[in-house]
Amino acid sequence: MLRFDLHVHSDHSPDGHSTVEDILKAAKARGLDGVAITDHDTVLGGKHALEVVDAIAPGLIIIPGVEVSTKGGHLIVLGITKDIPARLPVKETIEIARRMGGTIVVPHPDQRMRHGMRIPQGVDAVEIYNSRYFVGFHNYMTSRRMGRHKLPAVAGTDAHTAEMVGNAVTEIDADRDADSVLKAIREGKTRIIMRKTPLQVYVRQIGSAWARKVRRFVRR
Repeated sequence: MLRFDLHVHSDHSPDGHSTVEDILKAAKARGLDGVAITDHDTVLGGKHALEVVDAIAPGLIIIPGVEVSTKGGHLIVLGITKDIPARLPVKETIEIARRMGGTIVVPHPDQRMRHGMRIPQGVDAVEIYNSRYFVGFHNYMTSRRMGRHKLPAVAGTDAHTAEMVGNAVTEIDADRDADSVLKAIREGKTRIIMRKTPLQVYVRQIGSAWARKVRRFVRR
């Protein structure tokens, strides 16, 4: 079984705080076999990870991807290196992702304040555990709904700093290459290991986000 964090943001995301290099180092240090870089509305982080992984974290499997902002909420598309236009209808976004050969995951579907959406037709998997929930209610609700949809389940840290990487792990029964991993996700050959992001780590991330906003305001 391979261990992956399937939902990680780098500083290519507007709200990401760690470089791709630091994320890869953290993933390697925490014993992960691979990581998916899923920046908001850009594949640049994932592409950069593919370019530097051999020098930074040899043997780590990189899945490039994106967390796309649709009109109905966010969708993660794994295994692509070209951008999908933002703010399109959900159905159109799924159709584009399919043409690109992407594996489509619904992140945090029961958290509408974080752009979650109802699980649409045509997706491959659902993130039933997101480690940034402190109470756990939304993860519980998503798990309850999964019985109706019969879709593969994955977990994601939703990390916005390298410090968060690896708190939620998806174990995947696959060979050691990205294509095999994505195929196994679609086939439901997954198992979830859950650990909440420590409160102090989340607080530090929020503090960094506000500090960045202040710096941008001062520069104006």
